[in-house]
Amino acid sequence: MAQIAAAEAPAKGVCKTYTSAPPAVEEALDQVLLQVLDSPFGSAPGAVVSVRRSEWRYVASAGFADPDAMTPMDCASPFQIGSNTKMMTAVVLLQLFEEGLLELDDPLSKHLPEIASRLPNGDAITLRQLALHTSGVFSYTDNAPDGTPGLMEGGVSDRDVMRRPTTPSEMIDFVIEHGEPNFAPGSHGSWSYSNTGYVLLGMVIEKLEARALSKSYENRIFGPLGMDRTYLWNGIPRPSFGLPRAYLTGTEYETSDWNMSQGWAAGGVISTVDDIHVFIEALVRGELFQSPDTLATMQETVPTTNPALLGYGLGLALKGKDLWGHGGQTLRYVSDIAASEDLSLLAFGTSSSNVIALGIAVISNALQSAGALPQ
Repeated sequence: MAQIAAAEAPAKGVCKTYTSAPPAVEEALDQVLLQVLDSPFGSAPGAVVSVRRSEWRYVASAGFADPDAMTPMDCASPFQIGSNTKMMTAVVLLQLFEEGLLELDDPLSKHLPEIASRLPNGDAITLRQLALHTSGVFSYTDNAPDGTPGLMEGGVSDRDVMRRPTTPSEMIDFVIEHGEPNFAPGSHGSWSYSNTGYVLLGMVIEKLEARALSKSYENRIFGPLGMDRTYLWNGIPRPSFGLPRAYLTGTEYETSDWNMSQGWAAGGVISTVDDIHVFIEALVRGELFQSPDTLATMQETVPTTNPALLGYGLGLALKGKDLWGHGGQTLRYVSDIAASEDLSLLAFGTSSSNVIALGIAVISNALQSAGALPQ
């Protein structure tokens, strides 16, 4: 296990995986862990960083799963992956495309005609635009132009809002009643991250599959890959799940009882470090699709307004040379995930604001400084 000096870290985590990374890599990644716990970008009570290469593995945790009880973080702990869920929604969408059940350029109205008839620009929006964040549809998580708090932003200051169960239909109703389009669908050069887009894709999947989205994930991704500790959750997590306590930032405002129904197809999955490594490695190798052309389609990117992303495809972001993945932020955690053919990276911290929000570049910069990646 990677060693972190007791004087530098509030607690050394509990990791059962042997770390065989070169000493320079170990030292550089240990410093990333400490930055998650405390940096100018925010702080988290606990953190895990994990990097896999064919010739070595690094995994370490630091801080506390429960600051009051001083329970050390465990590398095997489950966590909320937030918007990394979008990769899974996009995978199911593309599998349905391979099976001939939809076309990526289908208008939303073909699959959800009643919603499309009520949604601004609903008749012009395509499934591909929803997946690329080029539809212009307002994100239900954001504060609305009329001043109404977003369905997640409101939970930042109101615990009742944070705990409130929310259905996909309620999310869409919020957008229809309070939101405004950011731009016309497919406008040249326009890009706006929208959780609403992935809720709509989740609703399309449920209609085509005639089953709950959670079952589509299980049957199409989690089961085939052996991800037996990963699931979509639509409520406040139960204590028996073993999630670390979490906070908005630091330990001032606890968010452990955030209702995950507010994330759903856009951000409602719980997983573990090992399961996510399995997923992202299988994804970038094309193992979740029948044809390599499907992965190539997923990796057709558009420019974004996010400086941490070199481009955004269908639920998959380009984060560096041949490095693909996504990031996630809930009212509990920040996480980031990426992989290339021979490398996979993952980090999370138990607050909504910490250095991992800067993206996987924090880890890749550490690997470059240690000589494990080219500049």
